[in-house]
Amino acid sequence: MLRNFSSPEVLYAIAALAFAFLLAYYGTPLVRRLAVLCGCFDSPDGDRKLHDAPVPYFGGLAILAGLTAALFLFTYTLTGRIPAEIVMMGAGGFMICLVGLIDDIYDMRPIAKLLCQVAIALFTAYYGFTIEYITLFGHTLRLGSLAVPLTAMWIVVIVNAVNLIDGLDGLAGGITALESFALLITAILMGNPVCAIASAALCGAVLGFLPFNFGKATIFMGDAGAMLIGYVMACISVLGLFKAQALFSIVVPAMIFALPVLDVVDSFFRRLLTGSSPFAADHKHLHYILLENGFLPAQSVLALTVAAGIFCVASVIYVRFRLVSIGLFLLGALFLAVLRFDKKLITRFKKKTVPSGTVHNSKDLL
Repeated sequence: MLRNFSSPEVLYAIAALAFAFLLAYYGTPLVRRLAVLCGCFDSPDGDRKLHDAPVPYFGGLAILAGLTAALFLFTYTLTGRIPAEIVMMGAGGFMICLVGLIDDIYDMRPIAKLLCQVAIALFTAYYGFTIEYITLFGHTLRLGSLAVPLTAMWIVVIVNAVNLIDGLDGLAGGITALESFALLITAILMGNPVCAIASAALCGAVLGFLPFNFGKATIFMGDAGAMLIGYVMACISVLGLFKAQALFSIVVPAMIFALPVLDVVDSFFRRLLTGSSPFAADHKHLHYILLENGFLPAQSVLALTVAAGIFCVASVIYVRFRLVSIGLFLLGALFLAVLRFDKKLITRFKKKTVPSGTVHNSKDLL
């Protein structure tokens, strides 16, 4: 078990995080120039995209470069080979990033993008990343023939969950950096060095991009970045958490991804109940509700990042402090509910001194 935080495997993970950070940090200005040359911008529309001027896309390419380079280099350095699961993760990540890039440039129809996501998810699930069983509170349920479709569904949900929260400067980057760091700590506690390096590479790549996207963004990650991050996090959870002991399986990933998954589930059923298409864009995502209730963009990012941080801490301490973890998770859920429904508290919290940031939106399905 890789439980010693000073072990060589942990040092490799730290090195992977730093390497991915540097590549993404120095690569982001380059891909921004490429986006400008290609004329690929996210232009304000006065409705859901409220930034002041067009902002270049292609941030996902910098994240892809930092992630894949660190992932392949350090898994090979650690194990002397590149495991088949890592090759699959890299191939699937490239494909889903390409789909997102096409959407950023040509604005794909939602159903076409969803079909591409499903195809990549099924391909991934069939060739190695499969949730064969889930364990909840000591009871194990083997999925049998449902393993591949349910795994594919999980991947698609996480991909779109990350895409949904990419609506404010720094929001998706901040939340997914926390979630990938939680995956890293969990992988270390589990003794899974490959998942630790994958999580570290993702965390470093997102952190390297974040300085250019936080506050008043100079570049957006776009669907290419959001879908890539969601896909890799879903793969890590399948490769590590769902295949782990009873203490980890299903509970920990549910806690880590609680905020974006709650948003995507809420969006899906809300639209069905109101007779709208589940793929139609609206102003009812959590970050839009906070804006409507009185938060400034930067305050919304801070509040939702705090909520995600609470969920991530709860997930990390679940194994050793189960009751404390559950209590902390419920506290995070209560905090999120207050943000969602208590307009008076939000009004009292509002402070005009916080920089406003900007509002944008990836072309989400939900």
